[in-house]
Amino acid sequence: MHRKIFAVILAGVLSLLTLTACGKSQFGLTENTEKRMVITAERAAKDDFFLVGSLKVDEGEQITISSDLEKGSVRVEIFRWGEEQDADTLPETGGEATLTANLHAADGASGTVEPGNYSLKAVCLEKATGTVTIEVGDAS
Repeated sequence: MHRKIFAVILAGVLSLLTLTACGKSQFGLTENTEKRMVITAERAAKDDFFLVGSLKVDEGEQITISSDLEKGSVRVEIFRWGEEQDADTLPETGGEATLTANLHAADGASGTVEPGNYSLKAVCLEKATGTVTIEVGDAS
């Protein structure tokens, strides 16, 4: 009898663990190079955010942001590094972003910016699933 009760309790616990694992959310980078970043949202919760760097923009290049969100909304803010900034310290984000985009579904944005290093801040504005791609390429 005790074995049967234990088996039922164990089955219930395992079922709950399985449901919990299925409901896991994710909001972060799945690709991060100097010229390309890909944000992946999987049931990301409203107000989830992260800050990361660095994108490197050379003379004659621009930043392009494209969204492939199935649902929800994500804000992308691009900040230029200060003169004293390096990869080992957190970027200053107290100032105004150089480029900002609030993205839904297949939205996009682009902008020509000064050459230099840039950081990315991403904020989930409403529960989101999908990807957002940020690329540095020729400004043509």
